[in-house]
This record gives sequence, C-alpha cells and structure tokens, in this order.
Amino acid sequence: MKYFGIVGMVVLLGAAACGTDATRPPAPPASAGGSSEAASGEPQAATPGTAAAEPTAKPSAPVNVTATLKAGAADLDVVFGADGSNITIEVWGVDGLKLQGGASPVSQPAVRNGQSVKVSVLYEAGATEGNLAIRVRGTFHGREQAKVQSFTVNAGSQPKGAPAGESKVDKDGRPVKVMKSE
Repeated sequence: MKYFGIVGMVVLLGAAACGTDATRPPAPPASAGGSSEAASGEPQAATPGTAAAEPTAKPSAPVNVTATLKAGAADLDVVFGADGSNITIEVWGVDGLKLQGGASPVSQPAVRNGQSVKVSVLYEAGATEGNLAIRVRGTFHGREQAKVQSFTVNAGSQPKGAPAGESKVDKDGRPVKVMKSE
C-alpha cells in the first residue's frame, strides 16, 4: 500500500512542477494586443491549409547558366534573375578535366535583372568523361548567395575511375580489387 501512496505523490508533485491551470499566470487581456486564443498559453495546432510552406531546397543565387560545349572549349552564358552586387564567376575542371585558359574568375561590381555575362574557357578533355563546374557568387536581395552547376564533357565515354584490376573475394566474402603495377 505504501508503494502506491509514494507513486501517487510523485505523480502529483510532477504535475505541480509542470504547472496546472491553477498555477499558470493569467492570460493577458485581448486589448493588450494579443488574441484570446493565442494568449491562452496552450500550444496551438496548425489549421490545415493555413501553415506557411517551409522551403525544402537550399536557396541559391538567382542565375541561369547555359553552356555550349565544343571540342576543347566552352562558352558559358550566365543570365541573372535579379539585381546583384559583388559578383564573382569561377570555373574549374572536375573528374580529370583540365582547364587550359580563359577568363576565370570573372568579377562584376554590379549586375541588373536580365543581364547576361559570357564566359569562355579552354580545356583539355582526355578520352574519359569529365565535368566543367561553374560557381556564381554575389549579393542578391541583401543576402550572400551562390549557385554551383556542372556540365559533362565527353558524355557517354567511360568515366574516369580506378585503374582496372583483378577482382577477388577475401576470406570474409568481401570484394577486393587486386591492383597490378606495370
């Protein structure tokens, strides 16, 4: 019997510590600028269809980048979707693509909505697939924003990967690649 009495006391003390209607401070009057519903101190459930949608995608700079890829060269067209300042455009090669030259980085003190900036780069593409990456950074709508995009060069050819080797299975059944030096 004592056990139930102790448990009951713990439950009552826990409820008092968390607060009950009797221990809560009174809600401010509606004339104080709050509504009587929001001022009750109770959590409010969102009404279906009234909650603001949370953006799930990472916000990026308002730019659209297109590329015209030719053998050994690319012409990039960066079109701005908003006024911006302190603009920097950087281009680099990924997955084995080596840049030979061209204008990178490009800096613009300010751009206007709809303005287009052309960037030309030269690259050395091997027999494998590579990527040409571009990053546009700047201040748009008072916030620092950036957008990164890449374009595949030699699409459809074998991607650059690990050198060929013999595949075996170890004593635990895991695949192991045996590399041979030439």
